[in-house]
Amino acid sequence: MTLVETGLLASLLISLIALVFALISLRRVRQQARETEKLIHKLMRDVAASSSGSVGMGQRLLAMEKRLQSDVKKTEKIDYYNDDEFQPYSQAAQMFKMGMDCDEVARRCGLSRAEASLLEMMQKSSR
Repeated sequence: MTLVETGLLASLLISLIALVFALISLRRVRQQARETEKLIHKLMRDVAASSSGSVGMGQRLLAMEKRLQSDVKKTEKIDYYNDDEFQPYSQAAQMFKMGMDCDEVARRCGLSRAEASLLEMMQKSSR
């Protein structure tokens, strides 16, 4: 065997090894492409479900807002300051305006700590 033949044989062997590596790489790339496609379809389903849920929630919020607006019109006729049922809350609002703390207002008006805290937050946000 001559030097040229040996060189050709070595080139052929290197080419075959490169071809095997290329085929293995091609198979991995195809597998990754299939997995990526599955993930894309899953994400698309998740986004569609999330969007439909958001639309449904938006519709519920709009309906709730309409109900609240109609309730506000009905409640505008009620005099909260002279109604016995709402008296502790109006007293608490006045106490918060005077600068009393939440625990003191709750104790004096007979409200729970959570009610007094909520009234305090409402009072602060209305300022």
